[in-house]
Amino acid sequence: MKDDENEIVPEELDDSVVAEETQAQQIKKLKDKLATAEVKAKEYLDGWQRSQADFVNLRKRDEEAKKEFMKFVSLEVVKDLIPVLDALSIGNNEPVYKLLMQTLDKHGLTESNPIGEEFNPEFHETIGVIHTDKPDEDHKILEVAQKGYILSGKIIRPAKVRIGEYKN
Repeated sequence: MKDDENEIVPEELDDSVVAEETQAQQIKKLKDKLATAEVKAKEYLDGWQRSQADFVNLRKRDEEAKKEFMKFVSLEVVKDLIPVLDALSIGNNEPVYKLLMQTLDKHGLTESNPIGEEFNPEFHETIGVIHTDKPDEDHKILEVAQKGYILSGKIIRPAKVRIGEYKN
């Protein structure tokens, strides 16, 4: 027997080592590609989540804008109806006036009839004074010449009032 048969030929050794090195390089390249893909996937996921959050915020802002628009529309309608309310409250149409006020109340309109309240220029417009000998009536609203109206917390017409002025 020859020793050559049992001997490992250096060429065969080199090919297997080269093959193992090539496989190791391919595995390293694949791991690098996987890491890069994972980073990109995370970036895409983060971007998608930000876009979703932006969309939700946009939808909320849109809903708020719609609500504000509806308040504006309501304001214009109510402003047009205030002279009708005034006419109904003066005339003998108390049931119609009450029905109309109930309907408008459902849409955020409240009436301001501030007799006895402390005068506040933010909510009331003074059209005169009434002299009084009672100190507790000083700067109090003693007479309402024209009711005021408030729509969803916003004054659309201040009440026109006469306030007490205490004189010794």
